[in-house]
This record gives sequence, C-alpha cells and structure tokens, in this order.
Amino acid sequence: MKKRIMNVVAVILLLLIMASCGGKSAVGQSALTPKDAVELATAWTGAEAIIKAGGLYKEGEYKTFAYKGSEYRYLASYLDTKKKLRAELQQFVTKKKAKRFLKENGVLKHEGKLASPETEAPADSLLLWDIATARELKSKKRKMILEITIPIGDTRTAEKMIVSYVYVKKSGWRIDKFNE
Repeated sequence: MKKRIMNVVAVILLLLIMASCGGKSAVGQSALTPKDAVELATAWTGAEAIIKAGGLYKEGEYKTFAYKGSEYRYLASYLDTKKKLRAELQQFVTKKKAKRFLKENGVLKHEGKLASPETEAPADSLLLWDIATARELKSKKRKMILEITIPIGDTRTAEKMIVSYVYVKKSGWRIDKFNE
C-alpha cells in the first residue's frame, strides 16, 4: 500500500513538472508569437534610431571630429566601446546582424572610442508600430521569417517588412535580417 501511494505521488510530481514546462519546446526554446515578433521589431527600430544618433548623451559628452574628409561624432559613453555597443545591439539582433550594422553605419574606433558619421536626424516616422501585425512566412526549428505590416499614419495604407528571426541560446529570439 505504501509503495502504491509513493508511485501515485511520483506520477503526480512528474505531471506537475511537465505542466510547468508548457510553452517550451524540447530544446528549451520558447515559441515566437506574432505579438512577440512585433514587439522585438518595434524595440529594435527604437534602439536603432537612438544608436544611429550616437546614443543618449550626457551633458557635455557630445564631441565631433573630422576624419578622412567627413565629420564624425563620438558615441555616448555607454556605447563607446565595441563590447558595450555589441551588448546593446545584441539585446535585439544576432551577432551577425550587429556586425553588419556596425559596417553599414560606418562605425569606427578613433582615439580609443567608437564614433559614427555625423548625420541629420531622420524625420519623424509615420509608421504606427504599436498596431503593427505579423504573419508567419517560414518556420524552422531555430529560424522564423515573418511579414510585418505597419500602418502608415492616417493614410489607410501600410508598409510591409520581411523580418528574419533566429533563436540564440541563452538569449532567446533575435532579429537576423530586418527588411533586407
């Protein structure tokens, strides 16, 4: 009788443990929902704009210099080393995408600090990311491609972007390609 009770308790514990693991796949990878995909893409567009602007500067921190005929600005102190900048980028994108971002945006090291070309601030976007939707196009174990539809202001039109997501161990889903 005692053995039977122990077996029942063991089965109940096993079922409870299995139930608590719901939402995870066999390899410990959580599913990427369309809502999660839109939230990550939205966060990335905001972070990308801030990083392209050199970061959030403290008072007196903004400095520029001329390099090979172009005007550059040092990045804000929380982004001024490759390690810091990559850590910031990799909250949203893969290592591969972070490297492409640095190259595409002309980020270089000057006098021990990272700098980027001086650019004009982009015009305010009319894209309504807060009501964007996503539709799955392709899915594999560790990779998903989604089409994100973002309404444009009051125009009753929308922009569609293809975004590729990759599951990164210990980090979760990250953007690998963003409308490329």
